[in-house]
Amino acid sequence: MANKHVHAIYDDDDKLLSAVKILKSKGVNINDVFTPFPVHGLDHALDLKPTRIAIAAFIYGFIGFTFAILMINYIMIVDWPQNIGGKPSFTLIENLPAFVPVIFELTVFFAAHLMVITFYVRSSLWPFKKAENPIPETTDDKFLIQISSFNDQKKLLSIIKQTDYYDIDLVEDKPVPVDQIVQLNDSLQVSAGFVFHSRKYSDGSSNLRIQFTKGRGSQYAKNTGLRIFRKYWSSSKNLVSNKHPEHEKINKKLENIKSKIISAKQKFKSGDILFEQLHNYVLDN
Repeated sequence: MANKHVHAIYDDDDKLLSAVKILKSKGVNINDVFTPFPVHGLDHALDLKPTRIAIAAFIYGFIGFTFAILMINYIMIVDWPQNIGGKPSFTLIENLPAFVPVIFELTVFFAAHLMVITFYVRSSLWPFKKAENPIPETTDDKFLIQISSFNDQKKLLSIIKQTDYYDIDLVEDKPVPVDQIVQLNDSLQVSAGFVFHSRKYSDGSSNLRIQFTKGRGSQYAKNTGLRIFRKYWSSSKNLVSNKHPEHEKINKKLENIKSKIISAKQKFKSGDILFEQLHNYVLDN
């Protein structure tokens, strides 16, 4: 049986911080928190252990300092001593003030670069790695608290509703991606998904469209006839949040569209409809 996760979504960092404190005080085990930028005080609210990156920075800086001393001693004292203006560089101690800039720069260079590499390795951030954030809005303007371990779902939801939340999602281990609702034909890799039109109206809303894609080539998009503010869109559910004044009416239409996509899957596999005819069936032309 797949594990369920509760996602509490917030639209402000102060609301997020307050919610974390409330949930922790109620004994809720928070699995992770996703934010578009670092939130001051969040690590203390989550009772996270202090980072050891400062210790690593000291070690890396000391390595850079040692390397600089050895390098400049070999270059300027051992290998090629110079008599500059009657001031011969015959010992490291006598000429140390002139070497301070080089030693300082290499100390900072080693500390900074090795700290960045250490951060990437410890965080498993590799090139081309797939993003692990549950919804893409957490890289924009939304904050998400993920709760995985809970016994009483109703009690947990009642606690979350005591906070100033934006939306609440209940998802499985592998939520449906934002831009793909259902796979229509596995062999031909034909898919359909909700996307927003790039153009916004004067009031800030955008047309919600369905994009039909076949393989890596053919694709086209058709308007659903719905104009929605992106802030109300729930990516994990492919529905509008209950904050929208007409969420029941709009979500009813969206559920109807998604059910027709599932039905289109069977008709497409059986050859009753072509790829170019999918929108006619799903959107009733």
